[in-house]
Amino acid sequence: MVNFEDCYPIRMFDSVEFYVITAFIAAAVIGFSAMPSRRGAARSFLYGGELYDDASPSVPGIVFIVADDGSVDVYRFGLDGVSMSGAYSLALTIIGFDITIEERLTAGRHGDTPATAAHACIDCLGPERYHFHYRNEAIGRSAAFTINIKPGNRIERRLE
Repeated sequence: MVNFEDCYPIRMFDSVEFYVITAFIAAAVIGFSAMPSRRGAARSFLYGGELYDDASPSVPGIVFIVADDGSVDVYRFGLDGVSMSGAYSLALTIIGFDITIEERLTAGRHGDTPATAAHACIDCLGPERYHFHYRNEAIGRSAAFTINIKPGNRIERRLE
């Protein structure tokens, strides 16, 4: 005798197990998509710098040198339109290991000795590898690079 139930395919969509597994997969997808980014919150720092009038080169550029104590000395060359009565500062935004540095320049009094370079010291970084984006929106120049914060490391970039 023939059993007609053996001839029909398994009714997967009619089983409770199918709907339980489907609901679990849907909850997992929603849970993973709702997870926050692992980059962390943005931290902001502002560092004031010093202006110099006797530096070379005259080509706009930056030099980062990691000191023995882990701080980073930032040297900026090729300043234009800034006098010694002006100001130089750096605004840092740190998100994880990505750092955006916004250079801020104040022109100063007209007729003063022109400043050709500047220096600032960043002391908020740990001994890690960071990705930097250094920019000055006012003059439209920027540079991007990666550096390990280990004593003696040095990097030079032109601002383009």
